[in-house]
Amino acid sequence: MWKGCEVAKHHKIRQFFWLLFGRQKVTKRTYIRHMPANKDALSRYRIIDQALRNKQKQFPTKKELIDLIENHTGFQIGDRTLEKDMQDMREDSGLNYFAPIKFDKIKKGYFYTEANYSITGIPISEEDIKRLKFAAKIFTRFKGVPYLAESYRPIEQLDRIIRVGKSTGQWVDNSIVQLEVPEQMHDMEMFELFIKSILKKRVVQIRYQAFGKKESKPFLIHPYLLKEYKNRWYLVAQNANFEEIRIYGLDRITSAKDLKEKHTESFDADAYFQYSLGITVFNGEEPADIELLFSPNDAPYILSNRIHHTQNVLKNDEKGLKIGLMLHPSYELTMLIRGYGSGVKVLKPKWLEEEIKNDALKVAEK
Repeated sequence: MWKGCEVAKHHKIRQFFWLLFGRQKVTKRTYIRHMPANKDALSRYRIIDQALRNKQKQFPTKKELIDLIENHTGFQIGDRTLEKDMQDMREDSGLNYFAPIKFDKIKKGYFYTEANYSITGIPISEEDIKRLKFAAKIFTRFKGVPYLAESYRPIEQLDRIIRVGKSTGQWVDNSIVQLEVPEQMHDMEMFELFIKSILKKRVVQIRYQAFGKKESKPFLIHPYLLKEYKNRWYLVAQNANFEEIRIYGLDRITSAKDLKEKHTESFDADAYFQYSLGITVFNGEEPADIELLFSPNDAPYILSNRIHHTQNVLKNDEKGLKIGLMLHPSYELTMLIRGYGSGVKVLKPKWLEEEIKNDALKVAEK
């Protein structure tokens, strides 16, 4: 049911981890939960953490901790603020630090009871890591299976980050590794309705509001394919009203109803998008023979990250990389060419070369 859907994949993965890890039990002590910490509080937590881990100046006193915080932040705090910060670091389940902070009555200062503890350390147990690795091994079996293979990627990424965190002793956060995050799907129920209608060849009634239109219009459609492009989802369907295949932005479908009626058409997605770059298709038109010349600086990128499966190298020398493509000229293609600026030149067809030149002149005139 979640074939091809990034959001559905992550939903299934969350379900999988819930089954794998179960509900986590808190033992020995009861933890409190406060409102999420603000930016100032998080800064104070880091300063306290650094002070407690300082081997050159161990067992900092309450006054020393307050002085450190005030010197670093420029704001004055009192004893009660420091005490609350340390209590939150110990007990707030929202922070998930559970810092082992104790006061040494003999040395009259604070310390961590665990020598290598840090709030920046990886917040996951050895047992959880074992379970994660087990989950990752299960998902490796789906590497070669279409759609399911993509479900392995977030597990693999998480496993790598955790292994790095364990080896370095520090949590690898968003300031070090940033992953591409897809947009949240606005209506999972509608997405699943289309999945079912594709699998069961059902007729669906939708209301669709095109860009620039104030009102939505009703259509009877035969859904064929859900396709993702640049983190947006599109529905490829036969429009029964106009008797032609059309492509609908999923975020612009305001309602959908399964009519429980069947259709008998078949659809070959690979053939339909064979000469398409993105989601634009010109039904019945022959693809154009396109030649592009990329600068020597851009050549390595084009060779390592092909524009389209029809791409072939015609020439590669000190003047640049000349490639051939068989494509339907589309908005997506012209946007791609414009993105390379002076790093690309259109050699064929002539009309596309003129179009790109005219667009560049219009931009220069503004």
